[in-house]
Amino acid sequence: MTSKYNHIILLFLLIACYLANGISSIQRLSITADEGSHLAFGIKMLKGDPARTNPEKDNSKMPISVLNALPRAIEQYFQPNLSRDDNGVMDTVHGRYITLFFSVLIILLVFQWSRSLYGTHAGLFSAFLYCCCPNSIANAVLVTTETYSAFFLLATMYFFWRSVDTGRSRDLVWFALSLAGAQLAKQSLFHLYVLVPVCMLLLLLVQKQRLRLGRSMGRVLFVALVSLLLINAGFIFWHVGKPLGEYHFMSNLFQRVQQVLPAGLPMPFSESFITGLDQAKYYDQLGGGFVQSSFANVTILDKSSTGGSFWYYYFVSLFFKTPISYLLIFACAGWLLVRKQSLRQFMQREFFLLAPVVYYLVVFSFLYKTQCDIRHIVFLYPLLFVCSGIVYQYAASKLSRWLLVAAGVWLLLSVGSYFNNYYAYTNEFITDKKEAYRFVGASNLNFNQSDYFLRDYLRTHPDVQPAPAYPKTGRFVLSVDQYLDIWNTGKYQWLRKKKPIGHIAHSYLLFVITDSDLQP
Repeated sequence: MTSKYNHIILLFLLIACYLANGISSIQRLSITADEGSHLAFGIKMLKGDPARTNPEKDNSKMPISVLNALPRAIEQYFQPNLSRDDNGVMDTVHGRYITLFFSVLIILLVFQWSRSLYGTHAGLFSAFLYCCCPNSIANAVLVTTETYSAFFLLATMYFFWRSVDTGRSRDLVWFALSLAGAQLAKQSLFHLYVLVPVCMLLLLLVQKQRLRLGRSMGRVLFVALVSLLLINAGFIFWHVGKPLGEYHFMSNLFQRVQQVLPAGLPMPFSESFITGLDQAKYYDQLGGGFVQSSFANVTILDKSSTGGSFWYYYFVSLFFKTPISYLLIFACAGWLLVRKQSLRQFMQREFFLLAPVVYYLVVFSFLYKTQCDIRHIVFLYPLLFVCSGIVYQYAASKLSRWLLVAAGVWLLLSVGSYFNNYYAYTNEFITDKKEAYRFVGASNLNFNQSDYFLRDYLRTHPDVQPAPAYPKTGRFVLSVDQYLDIWNTGKYQWLRKKKPIGHIAHSYLLFVITDSDLQP
């Protein structure tokens, strides 16, 4: 075996370790808050019914979830009388494997892009960073759309870069397919139709290139036609051409558009695609924590907001939920970009990686109320890992290489301490983990993924009981959601005055209440 195949072997070993880690987590995690509705929508799609009849649950669900429903569909095909009474637990667990194996495509694309920019070893370094990312792993083992969105955002920007760099029709085709596919994976990726033109305009301005109008319009038309066809195909052409006046929109934005445009105007997209955008906009407009909301109060840095948001939510979440090794590597990458690259070089290369990071952080921080947890921006990590390949490229001295090794060991130890429960990860800037809720809020720690850990703990600690709604002495456990009262129930107010003495799987808090604690 010659050395030219060494990188293939190393990449295969990385992927094997990544998959083993993910498979271990799949069985240990309880069914999370959103998985049931994602799987249910995927099953509906397989049955030819993409209608969003329950806006609170269906508003953000996408056709890509069909992939997670395939294991049950295949089972049902070979066993027509198959029936289960486990509330979909086994079907969800089987669906998780689809997400996990799909995420391997992200590893391969991270490696490929980083290798194209910085060399093969840098590509392996970037792939290693992705494989160790606790936030990426946490979502790669769930039946949700975060992992799919991470791939399609990365693929769209990769082939966008390739099409601009090479001008080849093949890259343009892949870009068009990736852009359209993104619309079947995550509604927030609709912003790509804004981001890509803005990026093109900035490229033309900085590089002082003349716009070739005829060629450009032909490319735009091609991309638009691919999007129109693929999006409608993804929603099985359900109610394509429905007149605008027959829609019953929920959000202010879509209602205003409806008032301006002719009622008889046929909509070129599937009704399910359009109503999904409208419903998602409505629930973001409403905000969290209300009875009719689709998400709870926004909690961060000891603060809670009903119907509002915090501009710093995602910045704080990234700071405390990103491994410190990554933060240092990102900082080094930024420093190297400033010192080693000219503006023209940057615009030809890393601009395609960092433009989405800046865009989505600004939009989600200042224009959105939907601040549930870091998973809504987890698709930014692969872009940052690709860009981090520049750190390895310039790490030529022995000292710099040893520093990277030390960062890697620190990364493995830090992330490994959350084995099988990566969703609740926080870095070492939070030294007392039972206080983590004060920094990152409830949703960044608990997605109902830790119920099995709680069950096992209670079996071995029979003296610990679920917290009662009224004052009482004893040893109690309460989820961070209930402790912070993210749904404004007013329950457990008596216990919220007490400080926890410990935690269970970072999602549940332990309390010891004595007679003196109950004295007025």
